Amino acid sequence: MVLALALLPWFGCQKAAPVEPTASAPQVAAPIPVTVAAVEVRPVQRRVSVVGALFGLEKITVTPKVEGRVLATHFDVGDRVPPNTKLLELDPTDLQLAVNEAQQAVDLELARLDLSKPPAENFDIEQLPSVQSARVKLDNAKRHFDRQKGLAAQGGGAGQVYDQAETDLKVAESGLRQARIDARTTLATVRHRESVLMLAKQRLSETVVKAPPLMGRKASGEPADYVITKRMVSTGEMVRAFPSTPVYELMIDDTLKLHVMVPERYIAQVKTGLDVEVRVEAYPNEVFPGKVMRINPTIESQSRSFDVEAHIPNPDHRLKPGGFAKAEVVVGSSDAAVTVPVEAVTRFAGVSKVFRVKDQKAEEVVITIGAQGPGWLEAFGGLEAGDVIVTSGQSKLSNGTSVTVRDPVSEAPVTRSTEAKQTETK
Repeated sequence: MVLALALLPWFGCQKAAPVEPTASAPQVAAPIPVTVAAVEVRPVQRRVSVVGALFGLEKITVTPKVEGRVLATHFDVGDRVPPNTKLLELDPTDLQLAVNEAQQAVDLELARLDLSKPPAENFDIEQLPSVQSARVKLDNAKRHFDRQKGLAAQGGGAGQVYDQAETDLKVAESGLRQARIDARTTLATVRHRESVLMLAKQRLSETVVKAPPLMGRKASGEPADYVITKRMVSTGEMVRAFPSTPVYELMIDDTLKLHVMVPERYIAQVKTGLDVEVRVEAYPNEVFPGKVMRINPTIESQSRSFDVEAHIPNPDHRLKPGGFAKAEVVVGSSDAAVTVPVEAVTRFAGVSKVFRVKDQKAEEVVITIGAQGPGWLEAFGGLEAGDVIVTSGQSKLSNGTSVTVRDPVSEAPVTRSTEAKQTETK
């Protein structure tokens, strides 16, 4: 007992011998099973997808130039009318009276000239009776003065008679000059009265409101027409000139304008004359072609986009102004574009990339997306035709990860041995 107690301190001072860990074999990550597809080369069209609204080629608000009460309206909303078609009639009574008054004023001035109709521009006032009468008086006064002058030269005749003859000659000359002045004044008054009469007739004609003339033509070569989009007055309503009262709204819809806002990054690619393909929900399976006609030279600071106007032929009037439309602007094309399946592309933080399989390892390739088609994307970057890229299993991959290709149908990993077995079975 005493010996055991004595040995306790000695055992307490001793350390336990460390146990060395047994060495284990290094762990190798198993290859990630993936499906793959080959990079293909195909012809593509590069497009910019946008949305916008359709507008009529022109919208015209018809406003009468004269005022009056509406007698009749001949068309309503939805009617199609050719140019110069009578749309509306106003009560012409007051303006007809103005025409009659102007005509009487012209007749009065013509009577002073002893004319039955307005003279031509090259009318000779010497033909007027007042001028002819003044000329006869002048000739008579001149002969009398010459006779008295001859008598005075011979020492005969009275001086008082000579002086009177001289005075009469001067008065006759002044009379002829005054007659000519009066004739010119009366002719000028006639011209003025004619202008007033023409204005009164013009205002009378404007009681018939017509569709404005139109120089455009349809694709068939026929003159373009209008469609009525609004009728703003009714029979019996009073139309005012100041402020003017609009009566109809007309629109040209044989060709429509499509306005779209295009992102700023495409400003170098979008140009006038490019093809545009338009789709609307009313006709989901149809494409309506058009052309870029105008590009706004400024960029909106808030949206960082610019306005583009395209013209869309609409000969059958199926497209309606004011409607919503989706459009694609064809900005370019390529006969040999590198394309990849949509499912092969992964995106993170604005970067697009694919994984290329090389020597049974995944290689990350950053790409830029170009044109898009059904199930494929155009890829700009380090890819070439025939490269094998991963189409599933990308979430487990990183650069250099080992991969094994599996059959996308059976989902079972495909190795060389299984491929050989399949060949032997065949």
